[in-house]
Amino acid sequence: MALSKEAQARQLAAMFEGLTGHKLPEVSRDTKSMLKFLFPGQSDRFPIATKLAATKLGVSQGTVQRWIRGAQNPRAAITQELTKRVRQSVTTKRGRGQLAKRIQSQIPTRQRTIRINALQGPSADPTDKKYVAERFSNLDMSPSEQQQLYDAWVQGGDTGATDYLTGLYDNRYVDGWQFHGIKGVEFR
Repeated sequence: MALSKEAQARQLAAMFEGLTGHKLPEVSRDTKSMLKFLFPGQSDRFPIATKLAATKLGVSQGTVQRWIRGAQNPRAAITQELTKRVRQSVTTKRGRGQLAKRIQSQIPTRQRTIRINALQGPSADPTDKKYVAERFSNLDMSPSEQQQLYDAWVQGGDTGATDYLTGLYDNRYVDGWQFHGIKGVEFR
């Protein structure tokens, strides 16, 4: 059974937030938030890499700093470019690959537990109230399994990651385990 548009959007957001540790970026006219998402800095004190942003956008570092302060707004063409890059970072294989590369240096090299909130159970029918329910499920994942999950997400988006998790849960959790719309993903 196919997911509704609302359930697909919820699953996309849940996978993105669970795997990247970032909220799904809203494509808006807020230049500062888009710069922070695209060009993250090294610390809380410097949340935006202004020099990198300036180089990539073809403007001076001072111009980027004025945008952040709100003293000046970027040209329409630059705003469109920022909006396009934010949208593509979520929806394209290349964008997800760049995000995954950025966060993989932060992934612990130890076993972690993934916790999934979803309508789930050992039945392919999401209306089977006997076995399928909205619940949390936990599964320990080795570093190689975590890497495979990120690879599946990069290649196929939230659907690819869900398919990988379905196979993993089917093999190690309960035979025939299915997810019918993921609402939350977190690592512990």
